[in-house]
Amino acid sequence: MRIFIGHDSRYKQASKVCKQSILNYWPEADITYLDKAKLKEIGMYSRKDVNGESTEFSFTRFYVPLICNYEGIAMFCDNDFLWKCDPRKLRKYINKKPLAVVKHEDYDVIEDKMNGIKNKAYPKKNWSSLMIFRCNQFKNKLNKEYLDNATPAQLHEFHFINDNNISSIPKEYNCLVGHYDCENAKALHYTNGGPWFDEYKYSEHANEWWKVYNSL
Repeated sequence: MRIFIGHDSRYKQASKVCKQSILNYWPEADITYLDKAKLKEIGMYSRKDVNGESTEFSFTRFYVPLICNYEGIAMFCDNDFLWKCDPRKLRKYINKKPLAVVKHEDYDVIEDKMNGIKNKAYPKKNWSSLMIFRCNQFKNKLNKEYLDNATPAQLHEFHFINDNNISSIPKEYNCLVGHYDCENAKALHYTNGGPWFDEYKYSEHANEWWKVYNSL
């Protein structure tokens, strides 16, 4: 299983900590940063930038099957994850279906996140923050033409796949810090903002992030 981390050049430390937290449990993991600038350079990513994109990986995540040449199993997670288990445990949840996600129920979002970025509420919010792809199932659904032209809603609300074909992953693998009780989390998700922001430097579960950061 290949692993892809959404990378934002403004917050490189977040990507590094996320990667290290995976390596702590799976030292041989094949991990790739989804770097939008590099994907543009090689002609893989041709979407026009959208005003209000909260991160540089808002849409690169959906290119994972294409990047994998529609082969194998691949996992994507946002860079504001901190893993507390071996991600290989997630493979069993795909259950022969094309895609597996944590199916978060709609929740009240805070007005601003990540040092002032406008936080948007929309159906299936945060479903796309952790995805397990059976890549060969997306050759037609997520081809380059579709990826380059689909609307944000078509992608983040999963218009390209029937809900019945999406398998469920338990919430502890995408535990939204500040929204869920994360004491027994398998993976912490600092969705409102992580300790690399001054506002969240000493926030809930920040000490666990700093522990990995200080080990780098």
